[in-house]
Amino acid sequence: MKKKLMLSNAAIIIVGFAAAFLLAGFEIQQQYYKEFTRRLDTALSILSTQTEEIRRNPEAAATAVGVQLKQSDQEMRISIIDLNGKVTGDSADTEINQNHSNRPEILQAREKGRGYDTRVSTSLNEQYYYEALYVPDQFFIRAALPTRDLDDILEKLWTIAALSMLFGIAIVFLVTGILVCRMAEPLNRLTESAKRISEGDYSSRVKGNYKDEIGELACSFNRMAENTEAAFSQLTAKQNQLEGVLQGMDDGVLAVNKENQILFLNHSARKLLDRLSFKEGSTFEGSLLIGKIAGLMKQAMDSSKAEKETIMVSPGDKQFTVYVSPIAGQKQESALAVITDVTLMHKLEQMRSEFVANVTHELKTPLTSISGSIELLKSADRDEGTRRYFYDVLDIETERLRRLIDDMLALSQIENAREDPSVCSCNLAEELKQCVDRLLPMAQKSNVALVLDVDRSLFVSASPTRLQQLFGNLIENAIKYNKPGGSVTVTLRRQKQTAVISVKDTGIGIAPEHFDRLFERFYRVDTSRSREIGGTGLGLSIVKHLAALYGGEVGVESEIGKGSNFMVRLPLLSAKANPEGSAQ
Repeated sequence: MKKKLMLSNAAIIIVGFAAAFLLAGFEIQQQYYKEFTRRLDTALSILSTQTEEIRRNPEAAATAVGVQLKQSDQEMRISIIDLNGKVTGDSADTEINQNHSNRPEILQAREKGRGYDTRVSTSLNEQYYYEALYVPDQFFIRAALPTRDLDDILEKLWTIAALSMLFGIAIVFLVTGILVCRMAEPLNRLTESAKRISEGDYSSRVKGNYKDEIGELACSFNRMAENTEAAFSQLTAKQNQLEGVLQGMDDGVLAVNKENQILFLNHSARKLLDRLSFKEGSTFEGSLLIGKIAGLMKQAMDSSKAEKETIMVSPGDKQFTVYVSPIAGQKQESALAVITDVTLMHKLEQMRSEFVANVTHELKTPLTSISGSIELLKSADRDEGTRRYFYDVLDIETERLRRLIDDMLALSQIENAREDPSVCSCNLAEELKQCVDRLLPMAQKSNVALVLDVDRSLFVSASPTRLQQLFGNLIENAIKYNKPGGSVTVTLRRQKQTAVISVKDTGIGIAPEHFDRLFERFYRVDTSRSREIGGTGLGLSIVKHLAALYGGEVGVESEIGKGSNFMVRLPLLSAKANPEGSAQ
């Protein structure tokens, strides 16, 4: 801008000076020509009164007048030209042989009486201003003044004009430079602040106190910058909040454009799609699931309608609910997808259905036996042996119903209990010994040996009743699903800050494909054998939830035909928390 202002001012000065000097030069030239004309008119008027002398001796008359004028410091050339254009007399000491009938001033004088012209004399090689006077039917008298004085004055004028213009341009450059620097300072600050704001530094302001229009512009700019900074801060805060919400969602959220490029995605989307390398700008392509989602998003962009679809993919029969919607108000077409993994929900729904079916089946079987026995007892008189048989059936099925209901209630209580108010410091060795002693008759009846190998210094925080329930289910199952002549070994060992209880049997074993569902409600590995020995199918589920209630976990190792080993890990009480245990 500084350069442009200086050049434009210089151009204005040059044009102004040139116009002024052109007008001045033209006016000076016109004044000189008026003066020349006046002088020539005077000389010709005097000569026109000497026609007799001129007619007798034109050369002498012209020379005499020329000498007189020269003596009075008037350098004027006098020529006498006859009607045929021949110079008959001339005050210049030069022989003139040219015919002058076609000279402009002669032609004009022949026509109007007087004629004027300015040109370079071919005989003297100098520029003259000519005036010719026609003396009718006699001759032409011509006077001429050299224009060298006028040329010198004009040359000086243009020299002065050129020097003045150069001096003026220098002053203009100097003054303009100073003024432009002063004017450009706030503009430069404005430019610098605007540049910094465009680069993201919204705290930039124009400093300085200006009182003119630039000051008002600076104040307006600062107010705009403050408003922009506040709006950007608010927008950034909302964006961070929204991004935090999106990143914290369990559902996957992603957006892609028409070219299938990712505009946004959260971490859950990467995990659900199994593409942790995905980032903004990546191409949304890869697995079969990604291809299906990409197709749904393209369809949403084409139709401008939101859609929702459930997608099943392998392995593991994973199930996803995908909601896609076109994003309005964008320069480029894009769509948003929300991906929800409903595999667990689907499995829980399936488990709920199975649970209802299992409960219905478990309740229906004993009720059918009870109802049938009652009907048979009512239908006719029965002998004492038959009645006793039906009474025994009623007693067995009723007990079975009671055990089933008790286990279901116990499981419900354990699941809904966040903490057990009856917890206390329990010696695991004593609890295991009591449980083994209680189940020893059952083991002897099944011809199964019970072996107890425990560390007597281990204590946990738990309810003794719940521990008896946990260990009793494991040992009872180990006895029930054992072989005649087999054994059940119960061990208790310390592993760092954890008590490890192991119940190992030599029974029928469990196939690995059952491990994942072994601790589900009513799940049975061998349905026929379970019903034969009277199990409810809830024992292992109770074991799992009891271990979790006290901060522990349960696991299983098994091999078909060689037996199973169920392990429960419970956190130990520290010595400070259990003075009784530390004293033993």
